[in-house]
Amino acid sequence: MRSPFSSLSLTLLSVVAISLIISGAYANEEFSKEKFFQDRLNRIPFPTGPTDDPPPGPIIPVAEWEPSTGVLIAYPLWIPMHLVRELAEDIEVMTVVKDERWMEQALEDYVLAGVDTSNCTFLFSGPGFVWPHTRDYGPWYIFNGNDELGIIDHGYWGFDHIPRLVGDTLGIPVYGTGMTTEGGNYMTDGFERVIQEEWILVENPGMTVAQIDQIFEDYLGITSNIITEMVGAHIDTWAKFLDPGRIIVIQTDPPNPTREAMVELMQSLMSAYGRPYEILRIQGSGYSNTLFLNNKILVPHFNSPNDSLALVTFQEAMPGYEVHGFYYETFSSGDALHCRTHEMADQGMLRIVHIPIHDLENDGSDYYLEADIHPYSNEALIAPPVIMWKTEGGSYSPIAMTFTGDDNYYGEIPQQPDGTDIYYYLEAEDGSGRVENHPFIGAGNPHHFHVGPDNEAPVVEFDPLASVQASAWPLPFKAYALDNRWISEVAAEYSINGLPQTDVDMELIEPFAVYYRGTPTGNIQPGDVIEVRVKAVDTSINQNTTYSDYYTITIEGTADNGSGQIATGLHPNPFNPSTVISFELQVSSLVNLAVYDVSGRKVEELVNGWRDAGMHEVTFDGSKLSSGIYLYKLDLNQQQITGKMLLLK
Repeated sequence: MRSPFSSLSLTLLSVVAISLIISGAYANEEFSKEKFFQDRLNRIPFPTGPTDDPPPGPIIPVAEWEPSTGVLIAYPLWIPMHLVRELAEDIEVMTVVKDERWMEQALEDYVLAGVDTSNCTFLFSGPGFVWPHTRDYGPWYIFNGNDELGIIDHGYWGFDHIPRLVGDTLGIPVYGTGMTTEGGNYMTDGFERVIQEEWILVENPGMTVAQIDQIFEDYLGITSNIITEMVGAHIDTWAKFLDPGRIIVIQTDPPNPTREAMVELMQSLMSAYGRPYEILRIQGSGYSNTLFLNNKILVPHFNSPNDSLALVTFQEAMPGYEVHGFYYETFSSGDALHCRTHEMADQGMLRIVHIPIHDLENDGSDYYLEADIHPYSNEALIAPPVIMWKTEGGSYSPIAMTFTGDDNYYGEIPQQPDGTDIYYYLEAEDGSGRVENHPFIGAGNPHHFHVGPDNEAPVVEFDPLASVQASAWPLPFKAYALDNRWISEVAAEYSINGLPQTDVDMELIEPFAVYYRGTPTGNIQPGDVIEVRVKAVDTSINQNTTYSDYYTITIEGTADNGSGQIATGLHPNPFNPSTVISFELQVSSLVNLAVYDVSGRKVEELVNGWRDAGMHEVTFDGSKLSSGIYLYKLDLNQQQITGKMLLLK
């Protein structure tokens, strides 16, 4: 056996030294990846369009927590050897190496460390340095319309051939998009949603947001692509889906204002579970850079007092999973365990799709639920899937589900007395021997709902403009409404000069779960006064109702009274990709109108100069910006007006 300090190992030590330089330089900075990628941006080829036809539809993106049969890493290692040993306990560890000589060295190191090499395979990348971030250049997995696992390949600095090597090795079709991006900036819920940072716009300057959205829809089946403001270049440096209804986000002291604004945005969005996202927080930087691999949660450690708290946070958020921590000297807040590993989806996955039951009232019926269950192994289910359910403190009992066609099954949990807490999970088995649950971990972390009266009324927030220009009418009413269960109706009740008008039905604004909008009717003139309030009614038997306060809106015109006062409007809001800021001057004025992000950085100056008295409209184009909250500030004649705008893509 050769000495670990052989010439080849010395090369490895040199690689580690390079890693220390890169990671150490940014170890305490949240923007490490952004800076690193910006440094080499001029070496990234700009996309020229898709290189392969899209996969046949319908297309389903695969989430990280879904069943995996392997993990992709790179050698020389930028992860601890005991992590490799942990990975190889259960699944295939595919290691990217330069050539056969490096494979032999890797095998020798693995054997010395007690790694189960029977679960180890190797992928030869060819000449050149092997980049350790398999997350960034590794394959993105989908299921296509031919019932087969597919790989989506994107442009990456020098390593975009790796997904094709994986596909060729495993017999998986590969679809190249021609778009440049990294896996660290890709977070999907396994339905049709993705959240990523605006770094993707920086990397693809030749593409519009609409073109990027179209690629995500054509190749990944994504219909909701939320692009956030830049926090750390990659979304995995600060946020992570726990499941389709929950997102965990790091929390630092002092807080990052941009990140906190993005948390506010996420909390307002509709999840695949038909509820607003539940946001959990984890103390300290870097801990979102965690890998989910079947029944294990593998958390980076940084030799920090927050390490143990991070484990507890994941244990409490994800009961039933094995939670392990791993320290490595080159891990940093912007580049850790998740960046340097990539799960490999199960080609024969037994996939269960289910929207969980939420808290409800008894209405004399049993509790109906359904699921789509598909065996990608093409081996039929060996028996009907079952609902495993229990009440608080009880034992699980099975209820067989009924097949209705097209992979759909339904079942009913028997009605229980008010005040009962019910826990359940779904279980299915196919002829390949796969047994899967929903949620994935089954009894360890079941779905839960409470049965009983709903006496909690909705929350309503409504704060309209105090004045509106007659030329801007009708200006939509917008309100926030949230209920502990769900909303059945939101409406605006209003009058013009004391005369009641027909209520305005307010509709949920996609993709939000809490923002509603409706447009009033009726003729108005300058000087008219509108009284308006918003009501929200929930879905309870009692139809709990909440009313906002009444607000007065004055309709203004263009009369010149010499006061120099101004009135403003914004429409639409939320907007995508553009909105119109209107303002009326009663006298000629020196005007400055600019837009800022939530950190106070000026995004664009729209007006800077003299404007005549009268009505003015300025269009703000956010097509090159990410989703988020922006502020406009209008300054003139020692007056200042600010307003909040919400860009949602």
